[in-house]
Amino acid sequence: MPTVINTLRSTVITAMKTILATILLTVLLAAGAIGQTHLYYGTWTRLGNEYIFEFDLHLEHSTGNKVTGYFNWKFVQYDKNDAFSVSYYEDKIGMTAKEYVSGTWDATARTYHLKGYKKDDPNAIIALDEYRLKVDGNGDLSGDTRSHDSWLGRINPKALLLLDL
Repeated sequence: MPTVINTLRSTVITAMKTILATILLTVLLAAGAIGQTHLYYGTWTRLGNEYIFEFDLHLEHSTGNKVTGYFNWKFVQYDKNDAFSVSYYEDKIGMTAKEYVSGTWDATARTYHLKGYKKDDPNAIIALDEYRLKVDGNGDLSGDTRSHDSWLGRINPKALLLLDL
């Protein structure tokens, strides 16, 4: 009888360890998806002019479909054909700003909808914007930005891969 009890006890302990390991793995995988950070770099342009901004974009997925993050912007080129652009931006090449964004992720459509809500911009080089971005098969983004209510802004972020060393 003691052998049957010991065998039963061993079987129950093994089953409990398997269940616990499965639960732990599920929680860890879910936590990874929720707290996952996506990094991108790219350029922003606007149809009909010669403006160019470079940026890196950091997006953090949180609960549900919510996303928060920020752009680190760098002003690269003004529109030489626009007198305002020349006078306002000529001395601002290379200056940087940060735009904080929040929005949603649609996993089915593989799209982000982001909106700027705050900026750190001591040199007044950016305006808060709104973004519609689609993720392609390589994990890169493409899309348009509201750009002063016109949806003429174009953005082409490429995914950055981080390696755990």
